[in-house]
Amino acid sequence: MPLQPSDRKKLLALPFFLSKRAEKVEPQIGQPEMELFEQLTGRDYFEDATDVLDREEKITEFNYEDFLNPELLKGIDTESDDFKLFIKTLNFYSKTRLEKHEQDKEIFRELMPMLAGLTPAE
Repeated sequence: MPLQPSDRKKLLALPFFLSKRAEKVEPQIGQPEMELFEQLTGRDYFEDATDVLDREEKITEFNYEDFLNPELLKGIDTESDDFKLFIKTLNFYSKTRLEKHEQDKEIFRELMPMLAGLTPAE
């Protein structure tokens, strides 16, 4: 049985339909998803494309004086294991600009399959 013209169109469009359903697909320039990312985060999706190294410093046990108020450190034993654990915890939970941007991109990649079936208005 020969293919109907409507079936041929569906077969021709198949690669485009499949590309929308790729795992952790990234938005492309010109897609409504790209604009949605920019509206949600306030940053361009490819903002970090030119950054090779993260130049922002995070708190460590060697530079905590730059991050914490000296008045707070007066009555604290900075050599204790509890203080060092506290600094490591601060380091773990703090995010640099690039780390936050990468985290936002990862979350948005997980949303992309749900957005694939929606129209721009939706």
